[in-house]
Amino acid sequence: MSLYAGVDLGGTSMIAVIADRKGKVLGSSDCVTDRSLDADGIIDQIAEQVIEAAKKADIKLNRLEGVGIGAPGAVDPERGIVVRAPNLRWADIPLSSHLGKRLKQEVVLGNDVQVAILGEHAFGSARKTSRAVGIWVGTGIGGGWIIDGKLDRGFRGAAGEIGHICLDENGPECSCGRRGCAEAFSSRTSMERDVRAAHDEGRKTCVFDLMEERQKTRMTSSVIERALEKKDAVMIEVVARAQHYLGLLAGSLVNAMDPEIVVLGGGVASRLKESFVAPIRETARSRFLRPDPSGQIRIEHSTLGDYSGALGACALARNATS
Repeated sequence: MSLYAGVDLGGTSMIAVIADRKGKVLGSSDCVTDRSLDADGIIDQIAEQVIEAAKKADIKLNRLEGVGIGAPGAVDPERGIVVRAPNLRWADIPLSSHLGKRLKQEVVLGNDVQVAILGEHAFGSARKTSRAVGIWVGTGIGGGWIIDGKLDRGFRGAAGEIGHICLDENGPECSCGRRGCAEAFSSRTSMERDVRAAHDEGRKTCVFDLMEERQKTRMTSSVIERALEKKDAVMIEVVARAQHYLGLLAGSLVNAMDPEIVVLGGGVASRLKESFVAPIRETARSRFLRPDPSGQIRIEHSTLGDYSGALGACALARNATS
């Protein structure tokens, strides 16, 4: 039985899995990403999670056929280098070689969201499709796409930065320093910004009480879900605005890429599922240049949830060794 390790490295947390060729998870381990550490310290954390996942799967590391990892930010897959990952304060980190030395394995590197859509294509909602687009909503917004059944990284390996497609050049400032990017309208960070602005204007919201109850310093997906359950007016309004712009983004990507499926992933989509995706789908379909009355193009939430990225990293390793 061929076995692979896959790691989904995020600025907030990381998860490692051991899986077989069919995406069956045999063991997993996760932890908070300690951003107080330098790059070597975080790579040690990653190695520890892979080792722990292997222990839970009851296998030795030398049984692995390969190791894959999805990392945030700009990556150079050919050289195995994380070129720039602002959330980790990384620049030009040779992640593949350093992690490989710790695990005594070859490590294949990819961008985290590109790898997540690869996971959905290999094992999840985009399985058996030839053309698929992924939109991942988290701290920021990232994307990736499958063309002719293969992950398309683009000319420089930088394809998928859909969070920085401009939807309104007079819109709010984005983390990239420009204005009106999709990320500035629809990421979890932008939703928190808008909730705080409404609160500062004197509007009542339960969001901050929920954050305190859960001992959260940020507005997490679980806080968003609970506030919506409580029918918090500010939260309902903020999420609806984010959904509208995500619908514009998805509609534009369909016009540009003509995929069989658009997959919405990330923490918010994984928690809220169809209730989050339905309004996005409606807006997106209203923007299709070529009508799709029979609903051939699907717009759905990811089905692998928290495992999308880690299983995608397993698929990355599988593809590299097959």
